[in-house]
Amino acid sequence: MSQSQMLDDNSMTINVVLADDHNIVRHALKNILSGSNTYNVVGEASTADESVQLVDQLHPDILVLDIGLPQRSGNDVILHLKKSNSPTKIAVLSMYDDELKVQQAIQYGADGYILKNCSPDEFLGALTKIANGEKFVPSQFTHLLNASSNTEQLDNDPLNALSPREREMFFLLVEGLPNRVIAKQLYISPRTVETHRARVIKKLNLNNNADLIRYAIKHGLVTV
Repeated sequence: MSQSQMLDDNSMTINVVLADDHNIVRHALKNILSGSNTYNVVGEASTADESVQLVDQLHPDILVLDIGLPQRSGNDVILHLKKSNSPTKIAVLSMYDDELKVQQAIQYGADGYILKNCSPDEFLGALTKIANGEKFVPSQFTHLLNASSNTEQLDNDPLNALSPREREMFFLLVEGLPNRVIAKQLYISPRTVETHRARVIKKLNLNNNADLIRYAIKHGLVTV
């Protein structure tokens, strides 16, 4: 289905990828969506990397995305997909009823923010609005829906100064992994890890690994 088509034809099917690190949540969402003639779940992911890979491979109409994914948060998935000009719409599904988290998700390019305590009907209604090209947030956060251009969204990327490899290094460092573990995981030497670490810290105008963690939390790139 074309991203621009409206859901006024019962024969239309909206392809969805579900991204949540809890199996039971994905199972529940799949059951809700399978009860509708409109939605078809084409893939499931439990990590940020899997989410990006499935969107790249399957080109779904909507990605239902949990912000609190392990290692990299959903916000980094949003930033990655928007920077790659993916046409997939992103519906954040989160337990966090927090204005800052809603604001960050929308500023980074999410098409909607749905709370996990909503009813199945409310969830489906929100997805329909998002599929139709509308922005959706809970009623108490509608004041955050100020239109932002794609350029403004990219400017909001707190890791925009980093190369893809440095971005990958950022999240491994924020996990608190030792250099030797990172080196083994990336098939590089510990000295190369240290070189990348120094570049990341310098480019972000920080001083040490503790600053990296604080920076990641401040910008919603990891969840605590």
